[in-house]
Amino acid sequence: MNKFKMKYLISGSVAYDRIMDFPGKFSDHILPHKIHQINVSFGLSTLNVNYGGTAGNIAYNLALLGEKPYIISQVGNDFKEYQTWLLKHKINLSCVRKITGTTCPTAHIITDQSDNQITGFYFGAMQWPATQDKQIVQKLKRVSATIGLIAAGNVDDMIYLAKIYKQQHVKYIFDPGQQTIWLTSVQLKAILNGAHGLIVNDYELALIQKKLNVSLAKLIKQLPYLIVTLGEKGAMWYVSGKKFNLPVAKPNKVLDPTGAGDAYRAGVLLGLTRNWDIQTTGQVSALCATYAIEHYGTQQQAYSVNQFKKRYYQVFRKKLII
Repeated sequence: MNKFKMKYLISGSVAYDRIMDFPGKFSDHILPHKIHQINVSFGLSTLNVNYGGTAGNIAYNLALLGEKPYIISQVGNDFKEYQTWLLKHKINLSCVRKITGTTCPTAHIITDQSDNQITGFYFGAMQWPATQDKQIVQKLKRVSATIGLIAAGNVDDMIYLAKIYKQQHVKYIFDPGQQTIWLTSVQLKAILNGAHGLIVNDYELALIQKKLNVSLAKLIKQLPYLIVTLGEKGAMWYVSGKKFNLPVAKPNKVLDPTGAGDAYRAGVLLGLTRNWDIQTTGQVSALCATYAIEHYGTQQQAYSVNQFKKRYYQVFRKKLII
């Protein structure tokens, strides 16, 4: 039986983002001693609707870097415009399940002046696993891929894909994101067991450690790659037991942090498939994130591979071969 050869398999959500700005600080309006009966209303200065979702964002950033990733996800009746956008950027949608009678997931994101965010997420089509589609399942059972990324999406998909990747000997990175809070300890263990890497922010790492009752040292020993993003402080990489502190790429301007983490992950995947050294991979990832930060919305940044390489040289003073 012929195998499907795919370089990048990106699973997660394909969503619309409603991004709003609050011209103040949440901390000035949320009283800690009244958090049990919170009732606040934020007057917003801007509202924009953008293409988003973990899988959509990561795939888009990979496409900017010259790659042609596959998305594994589910969408609703309102996908047509977003579909045109993804296909324009040569992103493969053959593993995307269309759910009739519902809409794509929608994230409602409010950002304050300190870059803190409050998000409400409507699951929409994401309530139904993409891996319940027989055609998608058959394709996945014959997949031959360089790397898979399991980002925040339908929980059943996340668990199933980890199982399939292990069976097909596909290296995969686990990126639980917003689903960290919903995954049980049993589910976390099942996905982490056999994973090539884990990408989380420091809060998600602490939550995983608490749920699994596991030390950082044990996670570092278990995983070939553990990447902890720290916002403006850069990222901490633990690779084969060694620790690397990798800085950010300084942005020319800071407009919106939304989507920076997904852009960072695209850089990580590119570096892993290119077998770059840790420093180069971290620098590329940081620059991907910086492009996202400099634009309002998650898929508003655009650049050619040559433009990216030129800026990489300007920032890090060394040549990049992609």
